[in-house]
Amino acid sequence: MGDRENPAHAMFPEFPQVVELYGEETRGLSEEVLRRTREEKSWGLWSIQDQVSHVASLPYRWLLIRWGAILFGDALPRDEALFERFDGRMMKEEYCPQIQELINVMRDSFALAWEVLGAETTESIRDGRHITERVPQGKIQPGTGEDVRRWRENVTLKAHRTGVWIDPEDAELFHFNLEYTFRHMLWEAYAHLKTIQMHKKEEGLEPLVQIPKEGYLLVLKWE
Repeated sequence: MGDRENPAHAMFPEFPQVVELYGEETRGLSEEVLRRTREEKSWGLWSIQDQVSHVASLPYRWLLIRWGAILFGDALPRDEALFERFDGRMMKEEYCPQIQELINVMRDSFALAWEVLGAETTESIRDGRHITERVPQGKIQPGTGEDVRRWRENVTLKAHRTGVWIDPEDAELFHFNLEYTFRHMLWEAYAHLKTIQMHKKEEGLEPLVQIPKEGYLLVLKWE
């Protein structure tokens, strides 16, 4: 694991604050506002509730499913019954119908991320362990219709200078290390929080929190 005196917490101290940012930004919103979509906007296919649901599931899906066997072997730190509560890239609404329930789920999923960071070091998070995803030309993301390959090339590789790379022998294979994974989860959380603020702007509501302008916020555009 490397030097135990250098826990990876120090690389991502923002993780414990993410849930509070979401709780504050969604505070007091009506069901109508929470569930409104805006198909005329590139960012508006998912409602505010959808944005929160997606981010609440993010650490679970990356750390338990994608990284699970590598990080934990057969001893997952959460019950596998949790997997039945995912609906694609969100939590199933039947389990979390209210926004506060989603915030509570997010609290546990980001606590899981913090637990993993505590078990890793600034050295081990960059070591040779990695996961792989095949992304052929024309692959479409279910639910949003995004071109996955275009996203990887124009957003992922542009925003992340390290931690993600295309296989030199197979151009359809993308490799991700653990450092990338944590940066991605944090930057995704900020990007979806920005989208929530854009929804609120359309409602005539002011944003309530400051989002660090880094990562995907420097690459993506909200029209």
